[in-house]
This record gives sequence, C-alpha cells and structure tokens, in this order.
Amino acid sequence: MAAPALVPSPLPRFKNILFPTDFSEESLPVLPYAGQVARTFGARMHLCHIHAEVPLAAGLAAPRLYEAEGKEAAEGLVALRESPDLEGLDLKLVLASGTIEDEMQNIIRDYDIDLIVAGTHGRTGLNKMVFGSAVEEICRVATCPVFTVGPATESVPDAPFKNILFPTNLSEISKKTLPYIALLAGKYGSKVTVLHVLQEGGTAGAGQQKNLESIRASMSIDFGPPLSKFHPEFLVVPGGVAETVLRVARERQAGLITLGIRNAFRPGILVERTAYRIMAGAHCPVLTVP
Repeated sequence: MAAPALVPSPLPRFKNILFPTDFSEESLPVLPYAGQVARTFGARMHLCHIHAEVPLAAGLAAPRLYEAEGKEAAEGLVALRESPDLEGLDLKLVLASGTIEDEMQNIIRDYDIDLIVAGTHGRTGLNKMVFGSAVEEICRVATCPVFTVGPATESVPDAPFKNILFPTNLSEISKKTLPYIALLAGKYGSKVTVLHVLQEGGTAGAGQQKNLESIRASMSIDFGPPLSKFHPEFLVVPGGVAETVLRVARERQAGLITLGIRNAFRPGILVERTAYRIMAGAHCPVLTVP
C-alpha cells in the first residue's frame, strides 16, 4: 500500500489586524508598519484603545472623569484614523474599558483578529519593572501573532522584510513560526536565515566545531523542507541568546525577526525575559508567534 501523500498545511491569513494604542510617542512609529502590512494583505485595520474602569472606591467625581477620559480616547481614535499612513485602508475604531488582559482576549475573539501590531517602549530591568510593559500583557494573552516595533527600529524601507531572521531553539514550539515565515517571505520575496544560538559553556576547539556542524545538519533536515522555496541559510553561533540574535540580525541586515514564544511571558518579574530583550533591543520589527 502506497504511503499517503503529504498535504502541506494551509498558510495563515492576515485579514483582521489590531493596532492597540495608548496615544503615546512609542505607539506612533508603529503606524507605518501597521499600514504597510494591512495594505499588502488587504486587511481591515482595527484601531483600538483600552482604558481602565473606574474603581468602586474612586468617589463621586470618578464618573465624570471616566466620561471625559472615554470622550478624549474616542477623539484620539478618530484623529488617528486620518493618519496618512492609514490612507485608503478599511478602518474600524474599537474603544474598550477594563484591563488589557481581559479586554484584549475579548477583542481578539470578537473581531477575529489575525495579527496584533504594537509598539514597545524598550525599557528593561528596573525601568521596565517600574513602568510596566503593555506589550508583555498583550503577548501573555494573545492567541495570534504579535508584531512589535521597538524604539531602536529603523524607518520603514520600500521593501521592509527582504531578510527574515528566524532564531530557533530547535523545539516544536519554534516550528509554529514556519507558516508565518513562509507567508511573509512569499509575499515580500524575502531571504530567510535560520539561527540557533549555542549557549556558551560547551565543548571547545575541534569538538565544538563538530557539534556546530551536526546541529546545522539537523536544522537543515527539520527546517529546510518548509522553507525550501526561500533557499534558507542555516547558522549555529555560540553566545548569549539575546545578544547573539540582535548582533546577527544587524549583520544580516534583517528586516524582521520571528520568534516562537509559548509561555515566554508567563507572570513573574524577577527574570528578564529573552524574548522581551530581543523585542526591546532589535533594530527591526519582531514577530512573535504563541
């Protein structure tokens, strides 16, 4: 009996894109990317603001303040709709109240969101603990990919994703990123570099070189077929994960970094998360896939 033919998984879609904003300076540089992706895929863009509910103990003045805040946010979304970066797009305004965690889940479900495009302030360490990170809250609950733009991101070129860097720890989780790489690389004609960072402390000299070659061969077997159309380059580089990813991204002039991040943003503030360090420090956007 002949073996069944392998049926390739269908590529994902980007039909509904969510742009959450707090109207801060960090969120505005994201607009050119959001508009570019929405235009390329013919997607509807949802411009969204979530503001906090009034605590029950806030006092009699709270309802008026809450009403004023809601009105100001609605006016902000209307003004944002007139941005030249969003000209000609199918736009919808979404104003919600509550916590980011609760409302983001509702919005993703209710509007069938395929992609979230957001900005990160790029703070790390103590600054991040003090100021918090809305993008971390979003990544913690998002069931769709999140496209982040940090403060070190350079301006949008004419062909933004000509080079895609795919760091992988060789796990099944990272393989969930492959359909999105194929989607973007196919649309933008991108080159793809698959990177595995071999954390320091392993064997040295000839033994290390043999180990690198073995890992590279394994990467070619596991990741080569899904990316074969894009003639991927496979790299195994010793070093610290975040630092090496950021360095290789610059050396390869990457226009996008893609990461598989299941459970990477689970609660806990004592550990500086590798994924967030890459998102905050990258010179290009980062696509995270849960």
